[in-house]
Amino acid sequence: MEKFSSYLVAWWKLSRVPFLTVGIFPLVLGFVVAWRWGYQGPFELYVLSTMAVILIMWMTYYLGDWNDLEGDRINEAFNQFSGGSRVLVNKVIPAWFSLFLGYGCLAGAILIGVYIYFRYQKDLRTLLLGGLGIFFGFFYSSRPFRWSYHGLGEILIGFCYGWLPVATGFFLFAGFFSPQIFLLSIPIGLSIFNVILINEFPDEEADRAIGKRNLVVRFGKERMGDLYIGLSMLIGFSFIKMIWGFGHPPFWLLALSAIPPFLLLWNLIQMWQGNYRHAKKLELLCRNTLLINLTMTVLLTLQQIVLSSHGGKTG
Repeated sequence: MEKFSSYLVAWWKLSRVPFLTVGIFPLVLGFVVAWRWGYQGPFELYVLSTMAVILIMWMTYYLGDWNDLEGDRINEAFNQFSGGSRVLVNKVIPAWFSLFLGYGCLAGAILIGVYIYFRYQKDLRTLLLGGLGIFFGFFYSSRPFRWSYHGLGEILIGFCYGWLPVATGFFLFAGFFSPQIFLLSIPIGLSIFNVILINEFPDEEADRAIGKRNLVVRFGKERMGDLYIGLSMLIGFSFIKMIWGFGHPPFWLLALSAIPPFLLLWNLIQMWQGNYRHAKKLELLCRNTLLINLTMTVLLTLQQIVLSSHGGKTG
């Protein structure tokens, strides 16, 4: 029983279960926008599409741990948001098992996507949306493309955890794309880009040693710190614009919407002071950057629910 529970804990860490929220929340936002516009569907479609997104994320996580194992082994500056799950490094489970799980999730995501296409949404764009997520996720760390090794991973993460899940959640029920989806996804996509960017800071030396040429390795922490600051400002402006862009929000939503700007301001001060050079403060920066992404997505979803209760159907 003790051995089983240790394996269960190892699977939980390897699967990064809490971090599944960065893909599920934007998908739910797409669901809610479609619902606000009067497009609904069977409960099974909500469940299946959510499972497909989870499987794609798991595929990316499992294959990432397998492909990055060399760098994770020599990484001594990692924190809870970087450096992999540490499960394979600590040999809690065999490394090949992560590869096995990755390919299993790949097969499961493909099967669900094909089923959704034939059962619910017979539009080639359905397969395209799922195919993009699978293609970019699989080759994020896998050969021959290895996006995360060539300075493209951060951009693709911004797309795959920004516009793509929001658009997918909306399209599966509405059957078309809306400019509003693009606008809502801007702060989400930019903030998840910043999440990946800041998480690369602790791993710079290990990544450099194995030839992983991500943005931080290519341009250095100081320049990427400036990029982080600039994007943080854009994130704040775009989020405020989206909160106010569809009418005057109720006071409670407005009060809650102060959380992301507050965290953004704290992060900006820390980056400006160069505190990313201190391990503990860098870990706080990583945590707050993730919280900014999640809280913004939740607040934008609540905004859409409020709009629906007021009868708003366009934006």
